[in-house]
Amino acid sequence: MNTCLVTNQRNSSIFSRNMIAANTQLGNCTEIFELDYDKSVQVERNRLLSVIKHKKIDIVLFLNDFRFPDQTFLINETISQQVDCRLWVWDAMHDINDLKNHIYLYSKIYSFEINDILQLKKYYSIEGEYLPLFAGPEFYTSPRTSEDKQDIDIFFIGTIAGIQKRLDILEAAAKLAYEKNYKMLVLGRIWHDHHWHQRIIGKWKFKRRYPYLSKFVENKVLIPSDVITYYKRTKINLNIHIEGHTCYNCRTFEVMGNDNFILSDRQNICNLELKEKRDFECYSNINELLEKIEYYMSHEDERNQIARNGGQLIREKYNLVNALKLIFS
Repeated sequence: MNTCLVTNQRNSSIFSRNMIAANTQLGNCTEIFELDYDKSVQVERNRLLSVIKHKKIDIVLFLNDFRFPDQTFLINETISQQVDCRLWVWDAMHDINDLKNHIYLYSKIYSFEINDILQLKKYYSIEGEYLPLFAGPEFYTSPRTSEDKQDIDIFFIGTIAGIQKRLDILEAAAKLAYEKNYKMLVLGRIWHDHHWHQRIIGKWKFKRRYPYLSKFVENKVLIPSDVITYYKRTKINLNIHIEGHTCYNCRTFEVMGNDNFILSDRQNICNLELKEKRDFECYSNINELLEKIEYYMSHEDERNQIARNGGQLIREKYNLVNALKLIFS
């Protein structure tokens, strides 16, 4: 089967390699179509139609319901008449009431957020399907062994700047790490660093506001292969969802894939066969987070058993190969 994945620059750089690898395992050919928002929507539609024709595409999978700055949605009747169009929402449909009739042009709709599925049914009588963004092959094909050194106690990677929930939780965890002498590391976008003065001023302002967290942060991002290494090096990988998302994000499954322990803020489990204290661990507030960090820092065997259970579940069931198998069936 010839498939085309429509995505944007950010998601393409992060996920394309794993999407292609997973789809290849299913025997499908994959064409990545990366949107150029500097062009008009009509130019991009024509470019997509050209790919559909010349690559003999059977199914186009839109990895979000893309719209342009003028609020025009990418998909239209011309595209949907040429090929089977399917949608997998990777960002919640916050503007559900602003959707147009274009939503009916998709033959199937999946979303990582259960509220999208419920609202599509309520407002548009569309039967969508809840489908998280599971881990790609890169994240679960090299399970951690006893020879993998764990020299980091607590680790978090992700966008932090402007996300108060993450900042508050990480500052509390950093205070505990400082008091207990845990080795903690936080990586991500924290302050602007395009110029030398932004790096200096940003770091100074951050230190004043978050005195404990500033001791453990590094203002940088990593490529996926490096992230995998850090997950393995870590005893307790933290997961903190952003406001507005109620279901488990892709990091949940990516961390677990190689038998790494994750401590995540508690989300809607939906129909997933994930079980707390068996496959992963969760917290509902900062006090519970701190208690569980201390507990699992001193209960290594239990921590490792949970991590192994979670990794087995990802490799057998909750992975990108199985997700694409469902979508392209």
